Amino acid sequence: MSATSLSVVSVNGDSRPVEVQRSRYQSKCPACRKLIVIGAPVAPYAVGKRTRWKHEDCENIPAQPVGHGGELTADAAAQIAKLQARVEALEEREPAKHVIEIRRPGGKSVQLSGTVHPVFSRVLALAQARKHIFLPGPAGCGKSHLAHQVAQALGLPFGAISCSAGMSESQLLGRMVPHGDHGQFEFLSTQFLDCYESGGVFLFDEIDAADSNVLLVVNSALANGHLSVPSRHGQPVAKRHADFVCLAAANTFGRGADRQYVGRNQLDESTLDRFRIGTVPMDYDEQLETQLCPDAELLARLRKYRANVQTSRLERVVSTRFIRDAADMVTNWGWSHEQVDEALFQGWRSDEIAKARG
Repeated sequence: MSATSLSVVSVNGDSRPVEVQRSRYQSKCPACRKLIVIGAPVAPYAVGKRTRWKHEDCENIPAQPVGHGGELTADAAAQIAKLQARVEALEEREPAKHVIEIRRPGGKSVQLSGTVHPVFSRVLALAQARKHIFLPGPAGCGKSHLAHQVAQALGLPFGAISCSAGMSESQLLGRMVPHGDHGQFEFLSTQFLDCYESGGVFLFDEIDAADSNVLLVVNSALANGHLSVPSRHGQPVAKRHADFVCLAAANTFGRGADRQYVGRNQLDESTLDRFRIGTVPMDYDEQLETQLCPDAELLARLRKYRANVQTSRLERVVSTRFIRDAADMVTNWGWSHEQVDEALFQGWRSDEIAKARG
């Protein structure tokens, strides 16, 4: 339920209480599509099996009667008017933005809007020092998004590849392909080569799922400052640019598969050593989750599941990504909390669900 009742006693001789429904968390009004702030008076309307809420004075969708009905007392009307004025003031005000200013060498600066992960400053310092960065952390905790933010902060191009066992060397080093009407072969470059030679931030996503032989190419590129590109006959050696920044993201610390991430490979110690100084573990950011999910009841519900999963040592994940998607489905698409549970628990055993629910 998204609203809480408040009984207001009349001062004009009628002691009958009048129920005023007030929102317990922020949501979007389906009638006027504006924000319903916490504490605002609301009225219910029915959608399927779940009751949702709109501004009390929005008439686009007729409200169901609440409480005893009838005329409000002077006290109740005054309180509602005061809250409505607060709602209108908040709706007219520009939403507050979290802005981080980063000063670059030479006096230039860049601003990042939105929330950054608590480890962002450490990762940015390593990137400014041009160290190779390794981000181990659970699924959906924001590793890829952080890499994007680092590129934005440094003002550099961004590239990425999702690693897999089937990834080939040509996906990093480029290849010769037929081109034009006569089928003449031309060299096709890659994002990795472009960032490596011209400067940029490049992310090896899920590096602990990569083919170990392909990672030898990465090892050479990071250690030697140059890289052999055998398919590019005119320029068979690529030189590393001073503004090349390499990041790698993984669900493990590179020690091989575990019961939760069963498809992960053990990374060679020579690969791990190239990222040693830049290893920055990540976890779920609760401040970011609070911004992504304004439905306090839903957020508390999902965090409870996560805590129970961790306490019971279940091999399951309740990620920031899932919390964001669940909030969108509830707020904007009319899902109930029960439907969110149904989506989360797909494929779980009954005993796992019972432990997560606590």
